[in-house]
Amino acid sequence: MGMLMKNELIKLFGRKSSWGMWIVLIISMFGMAFAIMKSNTHSRQYYNDYDYKGGMTAYQDENGNILSENDFWYLTEDYDQYTETSLSLDETVTFLENRLAQLNNDKKADKELVKATKNQLAFYQVYQEKGAQPADSREGTNSAQFFSIFGSLYVLPTLFSVIVASIIIASEFSGGTIKLLLVRPFSRIQILMSKYIVTFVYSVITSVIMAVSAFAFSYLLPIQKLTLPVSEQTGAKTAIELAAQLFASNLLLMVLYITIAFFFSAVIRSQALAVGVGMGILFSGSFLGQILPNIIAKYDWLKWIIFNMLGLNNQVMDANYLAAGNLSIQQTAIGIVAYIVIILIATLVLFKKRDVALT
Repeated sequence: MGMLMKNELIKLFGRKSSWGMWIVLIISMFGMAFAIMKSNTHSRQYYNDYDYKGGMTAYQDENGNILSENDFWYLTEDYDQYTETSLSLDETVTFLENRLAQLNNDKKADKELVKATKNQLAFYQVYQEKGAQPADSREGTNSAQFFSIFGSLYVLPTLFSVIVASIIIASEFSGGTIKLLLVRPFSRIQILMSKYIVTFVYSVITSVIMAVSAFAFSYLLPIQKLTLPVSEQTGAKTAIELAAQLFASNLLLMVLYITIAFFFSAVIRSQALAVGVGMGILFSGSFLGQILPNIIAKYDWLKWIIFNMLGLNNQVMDANYLAAGNLSIQQTAIGIVAYIVIILIATLVLFKKRDVALT
């Protein structure tokens, strides 16, 4: 099968479109970093009078009572009675420790609020221990934030990988070369798996290019160490840790999408349908993610449908995010792997039985 894979790699990288998609990806990452850099400039001008003290943003009423940002949005509707202020790092840690103790003693406390407060405390404790100061959010996106969230910007690399997965099989049928390929001394499964592995390799390279581009262009933004926590929502998780986890979760989702596209390309033999279905699932994920929780609340078994697992990146980025049915990150990942295996086995079985005489 090594010879088959070598030939597939030569054919794939012999196409200008394969390289062109990478160039588009690099230009897109640069354009995004440049746009954020310009946005940061406007943001700093807007908040130029804000006195940042190194801690969290808090809200204070006329009596001097202070609410954290989480409490402010969770617990009050009288927004006009509060003024925005900034606490020092030490004040922030002390305040959050006391607030978390109150929430733990309150049996009726909102679980999401408790979790959010824990993450917020963990975030500031790391900075306190290392004697560093968190970046002021009002200054805009910094280099660590841009690099750490690149994995969530998976639409382009996923689209490119789906196109490759669709072309690599469907082009053999449309060009009539599938018959010549099948008369060679290789089984149909070997032929199909060689193409699938090559598509996976292309997806990995595309993901690496996106990661390297994000790292390089992040230096257009205010510099922040990658070894420090990047967001209150992700707690003590550093920028490098978040980037690595998003790289893995995004790659897993990409493999799912290319497996689906591969199925339609090999079984239905339609490149357009393969791309259409792959992109349809990709773009419908966010919409279905909003309506599925209400349905799954009534029918718990539906939490295992494929559409409920497409928010894996959201679970990685935000510790407070829960997939419908309260699936954990591990359960979501296992579910995606199971779907990949099932769809791939179905593709192999159907392609093995497929009559290509009519192509």
